[in-house]
Amino acid sequence: MRIFSFFGAALVLPFSLLAAENPAEVAVPQRGMEKRHQEKCALIAKEKFDLLMVGDSITHNFEKPDYQPVWKHYFAPRKAINLGYSGARTENIIWNLQNGELAGQNPKVITLMIGTNNADAKNYPTHHTGEQIAGGIKRIIEVMREKCPEAKILLLRCFPGAYGGPGPTEHRAVLDAASAIAMKLADDKHIFFCDVNAVYLESDGKIKKHLMPDWLHPNPEGARLWAETMEPLLARLLNETPKPPMAPLP
Repeated sequence: MRIFSFFGAALVLPFSLLAAENPAEVAVPQRGMEKRHQEKCALIAKEKFDLLMVGDSITHNFEKPDYQPVWKHYFAPRKAINLGYSGARTENIIWNLQNGELAGQNPKVITLMIGTNNADAKNYPTHHTGEQIAGGIKRIIEVMREKCPEAKILLLRCFPGAYGGPGPTEHRAVLDAASAIAMKLADDKHIFFCDVNAVYLESDGKIKKHLMPDWLHPNPEGARLWAETMEPLLARLLNETPKPPMAPLP
C-alpha cells in the first residue's frame, strides 16, 4: 500500500492502482471458442497427459488432416494434447489455464508459442506492445508453474509472422521485442527457450513462402520442420531418445 495526503485526509491506494494494468495479462475468455474449451476440459478431466501444447492457430493447426502426420510422428506417442486456439491471445490462454485446462494434470512438458495475435493491428480492435506481450507470456508461465510445478516449460520464440508480405514488418518487430524480453524468463531448470525461426527465414530476413504461404502460418511442411528443429530439446526434457526425422511432406 502507498498512503497519500489529500486535504488533510489519508488516502490509501493499493499498488495495483498506481500503475496502468497490462491488458495482455488480464484473463479474458475467448469468444467463439467456448465449445472447444469445454471439450478440452472434458479430456483433461478424464485423462493424464505428459505433453501439453499451448498456443494459438499455429498450434491448433496440428488437428487439421494435412498436419496429422507430423502430430502422429512427434507428439501423439507422447500422450500429448493440443491446447491451441485459433485467434488466441495471451489473455485468452491465461483464462483457459485458470479455468480447467490444467486441472489435475502433472505433465512432463508444456510447450508455449503465443503472442502473434496480440501484435495484430489488422484484425483486432486493440493490439499490444512487445513489453506488454512479454508480460502476458510471463503471466501464462506463472499460472503453469502454480498449477503444474513439476512440469518443464518449453517457451518458443514468437514465429516471424507478417501481414501482407514476406517482411520484415512492424508486426514482426513487435514480436521480436516480446521474445527478446520473454526469453530472459528461461532458467534452464524449469523454463527453457527454443528459437526455430531460422527455419522460416531467408538470408535477407524475408519469410520463405513455400513454408508460410500466408506469411503467418506454417504449412504442414513448415510444421514438420518446427517439430524436427524442436525435437532434440523436447526429447531431452521428456528424458527420451529423439525421434527419427520424418521424410519431407509434399
